[in-house]
This record gives sequence, C-alpha cells and structure tokens, in this order.
Amino acid sequence: MAINGAGPAEVIVVCGVPASGKTTFARDLARHLRWPLLDLDTLTNPLFEYAGGEFLVDVPTAHATARASVNDIRYGCLFDTAAENLALGVSVIMVAPFTSERTFPEAWARLVHRLGVAESHVHLAWLDTPPAAVVERMHQRGAARDIEKAKEAHRFLTPDVTRPPAVAHIRVDGMLSPEAQVNQFTSRLTSRSVAMS
Repeated sequence: MAINGAGPAEVIVVCGVPASGKTTFARDLARHLRWPLLDLDTLTNPLFEYAGGEFLVDVPTAHATARASVNDIRYGCLFDTAAENLALGVSVIMVAPFTSERTFPEAWARLVHRLGVAESHVHLAWLDTPPAAVVERMHQRGAARDIEKAKEAHRFLTPDVTRPPAVAHIRVDGMLSPEAQVNQFTSRLTSRSVAMS
C-alpha cells in the first residue's frame, strides 16, 4: 500500500448502504492515511438538490446504461475527479454506495478501467452494518434525504444491496468504533498487500 506518496497512486473505494457509516469511516481513514477524500454527496448533492433532487434508490445493474441517469452523471463526476488525482500520482479515498460496482464484477471492471490504474491499486472497503442499525441511524441523523428512505426501508435495504460484495473486498464491521474500523481495515489491507507482493 502506498502511503504519503511512496509508490504508485492507489484508491480506496468505501461502499455500503446509506447510513451504514461510510462517511465517518472514510473521513477517519483519510485523516489516518493523509489522503484526499472524495465523497459523492459532497461533490454532487448541492447541484443535485438545486436541480430539484428526487428519491434515489441505487438499483444494481451489471450493464452500463444506454442513457445516463442523474445518478450515473453523479458517479461520473466522482470517477473523473478521482481519475484526475490518480493521474497526478495522488492516492484518494472515494465514498458512495457503489451498489452496481460491488455487486457485479463487470461493473467493478468498468470502474477500475475508468480510474486508469491497475486493479491491484484499487481496494474495496465494504461497511457491513445490520439493516436495523441503518434505519436507527437514519432516524438519529434526521437528514431530509433520509425521510422517505427510513419510511420505506424495504425499498433500499433489499437483499440485492445488503449482501456482501461479489468482488474482492475488505469487510469493515459497521458496529465497531471509528478507530477500531480504521485499525481493522488498515491491518487487513497491509496483510493483503504483503501477500500480493
């Protein structure tokens, strides 16, 4: 694993359902590694909400869409920003649900290709948080974007989006403290990097 510019640029893709703890984990990991954090919501929500927004459910699909949806365009902004940093040799952490990318190897391969780095430099961190805890967190944070999702949790907490990723990943226990999550993840990533070298 390249830390502080030692070696080629890498990317950590932090995924999970809304309110699984992705952003908190990603922020603490970014602080720990001193890597830039690229959050889908931070990069795209202000414009998305200005344009009217809508109730979005990430529906996993193996195929690239023929016509880009609003969600595809949001992810495009994230991917292009990450690719630009990686091309400059800057390692990054990306955070978003990444429902299709973690569910289908074909979608994961498209993401890796779009980032423009070797697959061995792209690491998937999956926040595994029980559905009941996800709904409770939505109620606790009280964000406007969560109101409809919390009311209709069955629409976005389907087996398709809560199951483990179908691609290589490191599971992060969503019920651990943020410090324990970072320690768990970095230990497993280091072990995996050593095994691959």
